[in-house]
Amino acid sequence: MTNILSKKIGIAGCGSMGFPMLQVLIRKNLEVTGYDVKAKSFFELLGNKFVEDKKRFINSSEVIVSVVRDSSETDELCMGKNGIFESADPITLIICSTVSPNYLKKLAKQSPQNISIIDAPMSGAPIKAREGSLTFMVGTDGNTFRWVKPLLEIMGRDIIYLGEFGKGMAGKVLNNFVAACSVVAVRHVLAESNGFGLNPDELVKVLNASSGKTWFSEGLFDIEWAQEVYSKSNTIGILEKDVHSYLDGYVYSKTNKHLWKKNFHDAILDGLKNIPKIPEMN
Repeated sequence: MTNILSKKIGIAGCGSMGFPMLQVLIRKNLEVTGYDVKAKSFFELLGNKFVEDKKRFINSSEVIVSVVRDSSETDELCMGKNGIFESADPITLIICSTVSPNYLKKLAKQSPQNISIIDAPMSGAPIKAREGSLTFMVGTDGNTFRWVKPLLEIMGRDIIYLGEFGKGMAGKVLNNFVAACSVVAVRHVLAESNGFGLNPDELVKVLNASSGKTWFSEGLFDIEWAQEVYSKSNTIGILEKDVHSYLDGYVYSKTNKHLWKKNFHDAILDGLKNIPKIPEMN
């Protein structure tokens, strides 16, 4: 295989994650462009590195890293007008968005033979994307993983190979369910801190020095969306979407289905939709 870093690379979806990922690749002097449904005026800093026309973006890319929001946007990118699946050229599509593992398998079945799909969902929030220190969970065959790894290593620090196609996404939705639980739990106890006679700053110190420490509590002052309330369009809404992606995989998994599990899953979804505000912190 030709070195992936010599390929024409495209980042589809230049939002809070895709935009800094694109910037990291630009700094490495790779032949890379970005595309988004938003107008070019939103991306003036990118100059000619941003391609507003979807068809031209796809036709000028040999490897496309998809960082769009969800399965419906993935459908539009792949099967919408002038989508990837209309291209007659060979394209490697790297799915970095979090979608249901079952959706991913259906997408692969609909894909034409000239389109190769790898699942490499990422974790780390925008701060890690800017640093080029994301975590990628990869599902593909061994040879393809070795080929794609140098590109992922530019954008990430931990590149975890989980096996055949689909296993990367399986790892991601399971991880994100744990992350959602952490967000709900930390936000809940911070909202309750005053009632226990503690201010939230003191409680954060306790959490991060004790067994209550989580990724979310540790990054509370660095994660841009840490204090968001629920909205379908923000990151708390994306977490809700990720939990549904996990649940879609869970329905078709081989694990036993018990009522207590459903109750737990429902509680996390309810916790995200009604996530309490964080009290004022110093």
